Amino acid sequence: MPTDLSILVFVARPLDYARYRHTALFFDFAQSQSHTQTQQLAKNQPAAPDLTASHKNGTGSGIGIGAETQTQTQTETKLQPNAEDRDRDRDQHADTNADSPPSPEIKSSIMEITGSPGFFCFAESVNTDIPTSSNLARVIRVSSIQNAPPPALRLITSETPIPIDIPEEMDWNSQNWVGDALGRLVRAGYLGAGDRDRALDEMVDVVLEARDEETS
Repeated sequence: MPTDLSILVFVARPLDYARYRHTALFFDFAQSQSHTQTQQLAKNQPAAPDLTASHKNGTGSGIGIGAETQTQTQTETKLQPNAEDRDRDRDQHADTNADSPPSPEIKSSIMEITGSPGFFCFAESVNTDIPTSSNLARVIRVSSIQNAPPPALRLITSETPIPIDIPEEMDWNSQNWVGDALGRLVRAGYLGAGDRDRALDEMVDVVLEARDEETS
């Protein structure tokens, strides 16, 4: 199942200038997580022994029937481990659970940078819905990412470089960071370049709608 990716554009406060409008990325992992859990449950189900081949070999032949009976006996023996094996497996499973506490399920994530030029830092809010406040100017849908593990998407995005020494004329901000993060997802093969370009063009249009922006 897909992961839905969107760009969030926020109105700047107290002055709504284009360069001050904040942008962030929103990942909706809910559908992807449900699909992963279903697959995991299916993998954990014990497989039934396949006796079709031996049954076919035994049709109309006494030798075949004997082979079928032998195959069933071997299968039953394999499916019934001795007490020592069961105790060892149980102890190993207990040790694994003790060393690896279960991590909470992450259904969504808002990733962004916060701070000011020269002091930007990455921030993530998990299991948070898209804000509904008046500060949210637009939600721009980027893409529905197929077959992408949520941990991989989070890692690639969180490792998007943040410049430390930013010249004033560069005016590097959260808008640039979103573009760089989407570029990393494109290079990783999780996002199409066309979807990225379309979403960034729409983001720029929304940014330029800033109410207090001076026009010449």
